[in-house]
Amino acid sequence: MTRVITIGRQYGSAGHDIGEMVAKALGYRFYDKELVEMAAKKSNLSEDAVKEIDEKATSSFLYSLASGNYSLRGMTGPLYYEMPLNDKLFIAQSEVIKDVASRENCVIVGRCADYVLEDVKNVELLNIFIYADQSFRIKRVREAFDLTEKQAKDRVVKTDKQRKVYYGYYTNRDWGEMSNYDMCLNTCSIGIETAASIIINYIKELKK
Repeated sequence: MTRVITIGRQYGSAGHDIGEMVAKALGYRFYDKELVEMAAKKSNLSEDAVKEIDEKATSSFLYSLASGNYSLRGMTGPLYYEMPLNDKLFIAQSEVIKDVASRENCVIVGRCADYVLEDVKNVELLNIFIYADQSFRIKRVREAFDLTEKQAKDRVVKTDKQRKVYYGYYTNRDWGEMSNYDMCLNTCSIGIETAASIIINYIKELKK
């Protein structure tokens, strides 16, 4: 039995940083952008191309209507080869996520991992969503990338929208909806380090 912590996050809320802290403290493997590279190699997709579409749903509205099924797990055959690259990447990443989750305790950031792993046997899931006030996130993004206030706000709003559409498209669920997660933490209110400590201490209690 493995234990997997999945982290959904608003842009700029420090979900990646918290994931790294948790993984390091617990001795778990950490996966975020690495999943893109692993999926590209597994499916012989262009690594440069898939990095551009990571966590973005297909932009083909007609394809979305034609498919009639947003649950693309395990899809193979002729239809796979006609799919937009976004959907091929989602399938490849899902396979990689299931593989690493079955082999080791790990923390996985984004990529609908909570949905991908929900029916996988012998995996104990803890699904977390990290969020924060928009002003807090804009400030962090502005400082991290040396942007103007407007540039930082535009990036936060655009990225959140992309993640919401991506999650909804592939899961038929509402991104950030509390009922989809075991724990939701506001880093603006409790702080980044405290959020990480809450997760770490919770896992340690489970081990007792």
